[in-house]
Amino acid sequence: MNEKINEKDVGVELKLQDLLMACLRKWKLIAICVLIGCTIAWGVTFFCMTPMYRATASVYVNNTADANKQGLTSSDVSASIFLIKSYQVLAESDQILTETAQKLGDSYTALSLSGTVSTTHIDNTMILILNVSHSDPYEAERIANALAITLENKGPELFKGTFARVIDTASVPTSPYSPNYTTNILTGAAAGALLAILYAVIAFMKDTRIKDENDLTDMFNLPILGRIPNFNDAVTGTRYAETDDEGGEDQ
Repeated sequence: MNEKINEKDVGVELKLQDLLMACLRKWKLIAICVLIGCTIAWGVTFFCMTPMYRATASVYVNNTADANKQGLTSSDVSASIFLIKSYQVLAESDQILTETAQKLGDSYTALSLSGTVSTTHIDNTMILILNVSHSDPYEAERIANALAITLENKGPELFKGTFARVIDTASVPTSPYSPNYTTNILTGAAAGALLAILYAVIAFMKDTRIKDENDLTDMFNLPILGRIPNFNDAVTGTRYAETDDEGGEDQ
């Protein structure tokens, strides 16, 4: 009794090798999409993003008002390191930013400066780093130095018994730190390649045509009884050229 076979009830195994080969066959499309992604990322970065410059100043913070005190103990260092966290908050507070804006002139306010100032702390040191980002490198330098001086003068007034001193003043940055052209272009290339690969995989999975006998054996557990040769290839001797038992070619 012949058993009726329904293709819909037969599961076809999706092989990783087949997916890789499908992507390799689309290598031209992938290369074009990578190039387009790089071009778009470069264009957006160059034409749409404003270069930002960063100026940096550093302030030394101590938990004692005696800056010339000799032989700081480990407890003094620990207290100073803990104090830096308070100075970090103070550097970005409205009071410090307002006084800094007054030094800079009428073009600045505490609100406008709040988006340009950030602070970092070097681990296990008593050094506070003030970072100022601005589209104008000269303004970035001017703001950073004004902020450092304000913190140096105002910090000990607010935190009694402490000491602050500017260690390094900011200099005019010579090159922007943002945007990062290399990172953006590589991201664009990766996005283009991903879209092309996704298209190749979807196209492969939607292609339900039977291309060779392997597709039949994968779908149905039946033997292949015969196949129709490609006579054009047989003439050139590339595929399915039939020979007789004595080694001669069939006529």
